Amino acid sequence: MESIGEQKVQILLAALGERYTSLHNIRTRVESTGTWIIGLSLGAGGWLLQSSASITGLQKAVLIVGVIGAFIVFRFFYLADLRRGFCAQQRVAAKIETALGLFLPGHFGVEDSIYPAKWKNAGTTKSDGKFFNSTYLLVYVATTFLIFSILVSGSLVTL
Repeated sequence: MESIGEQKVQILLAALGERYTSLHNIRTRVESTGTWIIGLSLGAGGWLLQSSASITGLQKAVLIVGVIGAFIVFRFFYLADLRRGFCAQQRVAAKIETALGLFLPGHFGVEDSIYPAKWKNAGTTKSDGKFFNSTYLLVYVATTFLIFSILVSGSLVTL
């Protein structure tokens, strides 16, 4: 018969596994969505720069407003929601890892702790993770390129 302590450890391990799965799923969603946004922006911008399509000033304005609107929804709603969920999952995982003793020096027969102490800060403002910031930067660059392409489309001279 398992002791109460062993049952608690099994419950914590199962909960930690779920947190890790959630973290991987959110990361994959952000990566794939970011990759699609970047690819579509670069593809559309490249097409606009290569094509001989003539776009009027009003059409350019409408396109730019649409791109900015899509960017705002994507960045400040969709990605922000994923980041909140990601950070919440990280904080819960760090609590479970603490309860399991993964941050305690000597707890598992090694001199130092199994996990670095700074990992306790996962999901907080003290964390040094840059995953979302890197994704934001790539989306900013892609959106800027698309807007630039819209602005200059039809006005580039081919040699």
